[in-house]
Amino acid sequence: MRRRSLWSVVALSAAALVGWYAVNSVGAGAATDPAAERAAPEEAPIVPGKMPPLGVKLPASEASGLIASRTYPGMYYWLRDGGSSKPGKPRDAIWGMRLTAGGMPSAVHGSTMFTSYPVVGAKNQDWEDLTVDDAGAMWIGQLGANNCKDQQRLLRVAEPDPGGSGPLEVVASYELRFPDNSKPGCRTYNSEAMLWLDGHFYVFAKTSGTPVYRVDLPSGTSGEARLTRVGRFGRDVDNISSASISDDRTRMMVQDHERLWVFTTDAGRRGDDFVADALSRRASGTARFEASGGASVEGGTFVRNSHDIAFVAEDENIYYARPQTYGEPPWTPPATAPPQPTFPPTPSWPPAPTLPPVPTAPPTWYDPWFDTLPTLPTEPGD
Repeated sequence: MRRRSLWSVVALSAAALVGWYAVNSVGAGAATDPAAERAAPEEAPIVPGKMPPLGVKLPASEASGLIASRTYPGMYYWLRDGGSSKPGKPRDAIWGMRLTAGGMPSAVHGSTMFTSYPVVGAKNQDWEDLTVDDAGAMWIGQLGANNCKDQQRLLRVAEPDPGGSGPLEVVASYELRFPDNSKPGCRTYNSEAMLWLDGHFYVFAKTSGTPVYRVDLPSGTSGEARLTRVGRFGRDVDNISSASISDDRTRMMVQDHERLWVFTTDAGRRGDDFVADALSRRASGTARFEASGGASVEGGTFVRNSHDIAFVAEDENIYYARPQTYGEPPWTPPATAPPQPTFPPTPSWPPAPTLPPVPTAPPTWYDPWFDTLPTLPTEPGD
């Protein structure tokens, strides 16, 4: 028995030595194997109906606008609507970040995860949203007016080069006011959301029912824009803080601080007709942002050539949604691009004045609440 046990011990030791060598050889090979180093990138989670934060924080608080670049694939720009300005955390700036195909933040250039590009020619007075027009220009929406009176503007700058450092000069500035807030003493609506569609901006009043307005810019690089109401969502879609349309024009997304709604849209419609049709529909998908203590999401945009949606929040969180998140099947690009309506050529700069809108039929919805609105008092001296 003792002799047999001794041989058993020897055999076990030899086996252990072989196993140790095999494991360490595989491990060493994996550490230097380029294929192993090119592991699949981490992807944003898919949780039907819910969007947990990605775990990577923005470098500054009060993020309140987000747009996907038309020029630089995977690049996104956002801005702040408040907060302190200190070295490394400027307020009068546009910020850049990059997302992988899986929706996770990655370096903008080199090892730099987030970049900022200073804006000169205007102070950040409640910058709320950001968009890009068909000519590639970037627009800042100074839309905040919590007291119903503050000045609101649209500011035009160049889209930043991700590897550059700015500054970005404001080359055009237009005043705007919402025309029909019935609350006594109010001269405009507070707003946090806008988008660019078919040669015009559309802005969303942050109030019950979310009225939506087309913006007609004057000629030149300054002046007062004219706002025309084109419809409203309804009482179950309120206080919108961001809006976006997918590149294939088949989806519109709107969101408040805690929830998103996605609407199926008619890609063949354009302008006011496109927006009015979207407003008349019921949401085809929805999901909630998951954050301890409540979410504070104020910026969102469709990913280019996709139905994925990226978001930034005032508490520095980043979120990412796929169609499965808001109740649709996974999206795959069509084999052939769907037919697009014929649009006028990209407008030259500065924009030409737009003609007064053609009267349209009254909206199909009816809300008796509007029948009892008080007359808006005039300001002293008007």
